[in-house]
Amino acid sequence: MFELPDRVLTSLPTGAVKDTVEQLGRRITLGYYPIGQTLPKEDELVSSLGVSRTVIREAVKVLCGKGLVRTARRYGSKVCSFDDWNLLDPDVIRWHTPECPMTARIYVEATQLRAILEPEAAALAALNGTQSQKETILTAAQGVHSDHGLEAMIGADYAFHSTILQASGNLMLAQFQNLIHAVLVSSYRAGKDRVPEEKVSRKNHISVATAILSGEPEVARTKMQNMLQLNQEIADRITGIA
Repeated sequence: MFELPDRVLTSLPTGAVKDTVEQLGRRITLGYYPIGQTLPKEDELVSSLGVSRTVIREAVKVLCGKGLVRTARRYGSKVCSFDDWNLLDPDVIRWHTPECPMTARIYVEATQLRAILEPEAAALAALNGTQSQKETILTAAQGVHSDHGLEAMIGADYAFHSTILQASGNLMLAQFQNLIHAVLVSSYRAGKDRVPEEKVSRKNHISVATAILSGEPEVARTKMQNMLQLNQEIADRITGIA
């Protein structure tokens, strides 16, 4: 049975700074602090969050690095335009719960990105993956069902996609596994409208894995394209509703 990583794949610091970044990041993505608005003054944040000025300053620096906030002496810390947010950052993705105003757009655009990257990663995995990696991909594909609970299902799905990226032999593709982790978790937890029907999804995962295990790059590419087409259809419906 597969599990999600013991720790969330994140670039956050630890301790009080981490907790403060989490709280402020979620407030921003929820629109509690709207785009263009200046964050409350340090004294107010110290009081509302129960931390020191130093913690607030360090947390704001982290948010600046993720593109959510820009700081200047003349106006304090202002929430940046959505276009400036680092949408390849797993933390930024993870902070977008179903209630956030930009969650649907992130799902749609992340699906488009995956459709560009993952079919080629599957083809490369068929060529470059080790026997052990290929067997892990197949076992993970077989585990994409809810018999052991939702967390185990997400864990198997993550193992499937992340191992394909690693098996591609391309270090830059492999680094997208953090993004895949965040997108998968947020998609499942957004509800069934964000996830293809379970039996169909499992069948498609297995078809991709079988092609990779057989060393058939063109078939693996096509099967991955077909699998992600289900996600694209959901994205199209979301776009139609938006």
